[in-house]
Amino acid sequence: MVTTWWLVGLSFPTLWAQVLISCTYKSLCPRALLSGNDIVLHCDHPRALWYFSSIMGEEPFLLNSIFNVKNLPGGSLQLVNPQPSQTGLYRCQDSNNALLVQYEIDFQDVATLHLTHKGLSQKPLQNETLDLGGKVRVFTHWEPWQDCNRCGVPGERKRLGYCYVQEPQEKPMPCWLYVREEKVQDSRLRPELQVEGCHVPCHPGQELDQPYFAFDTYQLGKLTNGMWLTCPVASVYR
Repeated sequence: MVTTWWLVGLSFPTLWAQVLISCTYKSLCPRALLSGNDIVLHCDHPRALWYFSSIMGEEPFLLNSIFNVKNLPGGSLQLVNPQPSQTGLYRCQDSNNALLVQYEIDFQDVATLHLTHKGLSQKPLQNETLDLGGKVRVFTHWEPWQDCNRCGVPGERKRLGYCYVQEPQEKPMPCWLYVREEKVQDSRLRPELQVEGCHVPCHPGQELDQPYFAFDTYQLGKLTNGMWLTCPVASVYR
């Protein structure tokens, strides 16, 4: 029998649970991600220096005093609850200002997420042609389906989709890295999340190895009429 506890979280670093984004040495890696979900940008240098410049065209500045950004031991950069305003170029350099790796990240707004369920015959966003200073194709780039959330019984799985723009004969780009400082308002320029039913067998050895934390336990309804529950190791990416 499995006992279900309601957990009200304490906040402390759980770096093993962070989603790690990596890029090859001296490369530029464009990437679309969702705002509001913690990530770590990988850079393998013990004295790494991180610089950031936004899509607004400002000069790069050293990331050492932003409340939700932390330099980790070993050189990587942790972003907690990143916002769409933090879309831009993240550049990792050594102490001699030599480039190690750089990431161009589009933090697409989770508040505009288009959610559909295949089992309810709900349809994802369709490809569209928009005029963004020229005719371009706007489409959703889907990630692979994630694992089923239950085993041995019917469950659900999800996949994330990001807004991308493609000019004729050019490589696709995440929407807001393409649009940049232009003030564009269009309901098609948003990320997606799709859910579908699934049924997979259980593998007890794997299930027992999953880490967990118990913080404080309360019975709902005894403390307050409303409560926000936060899981400190949760992520939309898993």
